[in-house]
Order: sequence, then structure tokens, then C-alpha cells
Amino acid sequence: MLARLLRAPVPVLLLGTTGAAMLVPSGHAFLAGIAPVGRAFLYAGVFLILLSALLALALSGASGRQRANALLPLFAASYLLLPVAMALPLVEAVPGMRFQDAWFEMVACFTTTGATVIEAPHRIAASVHLWRGFVAWSGGLFILVVAMSLLAPLGLGGYEVVREKALQPLMRADAGEDVSLRLRQQLNLVLLPYLAATALVWAALTSLGVSGFDALMQAMAALSTSGVLAQIGLGPVGLGAEVVLFLALLPALSLRMRPGPRGFERFTPRRDPELVAGVIILLVVILIVVFRHMTAGTALPEDEAFPALGRAVWGMAFNGLSFLTTAGLVSEDWSTMRAWSGLSPPGLLLVGLALMGGGVATTAGGVKLLRVHAMARMSRVEVERMIYPSMVVGGGPRARQLATAGARAAWLLVMVFAIAGVSLVALLMAMGLRFESALIFGIAALTTTGPLTQVAAEAPLLWTGVSDSIRFILALAMILGRLEILVLVALVMARLGRG
Repeated sequence: MLARLLRAPVPVLLLGTTGAAMLVPSGHAFLAGIAPVGRAFLYAGVFLILLSALLALALSGASGRQRANALLPLFAASYLLLPVAMALPLVEAVPGMRFQDAWFEMVACFTTTGATVIEAPHRIAASVHLWRGFVAWSGGLFILVVAMSLLAPLGLGGYEVVREKALQPLMRADAGEDVSLRLRQQLNLVLLPYLAATALVWAALTSLGVSGFDALMQAMAALSTSGVLAQIGLGPVGLGAEVVLFLALLPALSLRMRPGPRGFERFTPRRDPELVAGVIILLVVILIVVFRHMTAGTALPEDEAFPALGRAVWGMAFNGLSFLTTAGLVSEDWSTMRAWSGLSPPGLLLVGLALMGGGVATTAGGVKLLRVHAMARMSRVEVERMIYPSMVVGGGPRARQLATAGARAAWLLVMVFAIAGVSLVALLMAMGLRFESALIFGIAALTTTGPLTQVAAEAPLLWTGVSDSIRFILALAMILGRLEILVLVALVMARLGRG
């Protein structure tokens, strides 16, 4: 019986797993003495478990072999349909929350965007925040498994940069290959390190004085780069806790900082193109910000100016890494720059960092650092060819791939991303938003960096300040940004090729 259930299609298993996960916040609510919230999660969880069991039994006679080119549309649909199931208990557990608001909240969490329609988090039961954080954490795990088991073998999601004959993966995929087994193998490979890293960050934060619940939320938010917290911002957690979170965000810069078939890959940091590109970008941004604020002068006494400079540099470094990995966690020292120089913090730089994004096959969104590196390398090669037209690109096969075919594939993604962004901003403006608001909301959705709306503009922008129709469009943009536009382009190409 259990074996038949485990052979069910992947979407059915995801539905059952969602129902089982609801038992965790249900138990938390009952232990906290919030019986109505506990019952809401319990009833929804039991319903989803029974529904998935019935679907599994009904579909048990179907072929268990699932092809990659059939699973990718199903995973795309999962980002639309799974949040519907995830939103069921929120309608009862959160007073006044409508179903469309709950669906948007779960889409934002599952895509690791971190946008929220909850204006007063302190009025919401901790069990609801636990569910939000867990959905975001599982969304990070979900994209890690999908990226490594589906997108990597198909040459998508950033892998087209280092794969020969890029942009033709689905049409050459083995039509009879069963990828559901590969999904389970990758889950077994990633789950334990992902859990262990979360537990390690949680324990470190707790030992530094952060409350247990807030430490758990912050650990899940950092590892999934979702920024989903139980309060507005990190708050005064202290320098030690921010250093721990900074280190927890570093793996989102590079695909090599992940477990492989034989454990964690060995690599030299200075030879990792993604890590090097991320560090260079961060250093340039920090220097720009420091120079900008130093030239503005300071109103602080001399004995306070240097410590204020140090806190401002740290705040920029933390925020720079946080938004480069699309986590959106904001340092307590971010506002120190205003006190130091009298200037507003440069939110526009954070927009640019979020657009660049983190590493390939990580939980980060955005364009991805490997594509940025490939285009930078191609630019250097083209400039050198202006001087030496007969020059041959050196550095080995991988370097030549990055500077030629990989860079062209990266440029295609950037252009498609730009067209999608411009179209989204134009649509939002047609629906009544001002240009600045439309631009920030659109970039925050496409790069899956929800907290960007809090820091990019002069005044924070609220997701509740837009209409239901605009939030629906933004939710679709979050899904588009999470799946990556190039994946959908390849799907269309494959469909047209078979037609």
C-alpha cells in the first residue's frame, strides 16, 4: 500500500507532503494554547493528506515513468496550485484574511520572494509565522532539487552558460527517461545538508542571544534567501548574529558551495567565477557608497565618526550580500549611514544587486552571477579583439565556452528578462501605478526579492497598497522569476519543435 502511494505522480506527493507539513504549525499552536489556529491547520492538513492518498490510489495504475519534458510544465503549475493548498488554513487562522490574500502570501513564500500582505506581524499567531517560514524554507529546498535534478541535465537555469549547444535541451532529452527517480536521489542528497545548515545557524543565533523562535525564522529565511520573518526587519539582533547570517548567505553566491554525489565539492575560491564576481561587485558597491557618504561630510564628533564609518561599511556589506542573494534581510546598521553623512541610504544600488542575483542552482533569484561573469568575459575578449583581430581565446575549453556560446546564451536571457521587466512595468503603469512604484514592485517580483519594496524608494511601499488585480499580476511575475524566463522559452521551443 505504501509502495503504491510512493509511486504516485510527483504533484500528488507534493500535495500530501504539504498536508503533512501542516501538522507542525498545528502542534505548535495547540502547545501554545491557540486551539482555533491549531484546528485550522489540523483540518486542512488531514484533508490534503486524504485527498493525496485518494489521488495516489486512483493514479496507481498509470505508468510510473515520468519524462523531463512532461515534468517541467507540472512544476510550473505547482507554483500556481500548491499555494492554493497552502493557503487553506490561513483563511481561518488569520482574522480578516481573504483567500486571495492568503494565496498571494503563499506564492510569495513558496517562490522565496518574501512579499507579505500582513501589515501588523505582531498581531498574528506565531504558528502562522512558523508556517510562512516553513513554506519559504521548503520552497528553497524545492528549487534546489529541481535545479539539480531537472534543469542541470537539460542545460537550463544558468547551466546553458557552461553547456555546449545551449538552448536546445528539451528537444534532445531522452523521451523515455524516468526523472522521478532522479528527483528522489537529489532530494536525498540535498535534504540532510540543508537541514543541518539550518540547525547550525539556528543554534548559533540562539547562542548569541536571539530568541529561539526568531532564531529559527531567521535561519530559515537566510538558508532559503526568502527574507520571511515574524516581524518587520531583523531588528537589533546584534553584530554577532548578523555575522552568522552573513556567513549563512554566502553559499547562495556559488553553485559549488553545495553537496555533490561525493559530498561537498572542493574548489579554490579565487577560481570560482561566481564567487569572485560576487565579491568584486560587493567591494565596488561598498567603495561607491563610502565615497558618496564621505564626500557629503559628517555632523558627528571626531571620536564618533570612525565607529560610525565602520558600522556604515558593515551595514552596506551585509545589505549588499543580502540583496545580491535576493534574501532582502536588512542590517541594523543600514540606517547608520544617514546619521553619519546626512544622506539617505542608496536604495537604487540594492535594486541593481537584486537584478544581478546569486549563484546558479541556488535559492537566489535574479539574472545569476555566472551569466554576469560570462558577459563580462565576452566584453573583455571583444575589446582585446579590437586590438588583436586574429586573437584566439585562451584559458581552456571552459573559459572559451563562457566567453563565446555561454555569453551569447546569457545575453539572450538578459534581453528576455529586460523585455519581461519592461512589459511588466508598462502593464502595472497601465493599471494605475506610478512609474517608480511600478518599477520597484516589478523588479522585486521578477527577482524574488520582496523586501526590496521597503528600502528601494524614499518611503516604504506596501504590497497591501495595490489592488487585487495588480497583486495577481505580481504573483505571476514571482513565479516567472522563480522558474526563470529561459525555462519557459525552452518549453515553448520544444513544443514548437515537436509540432
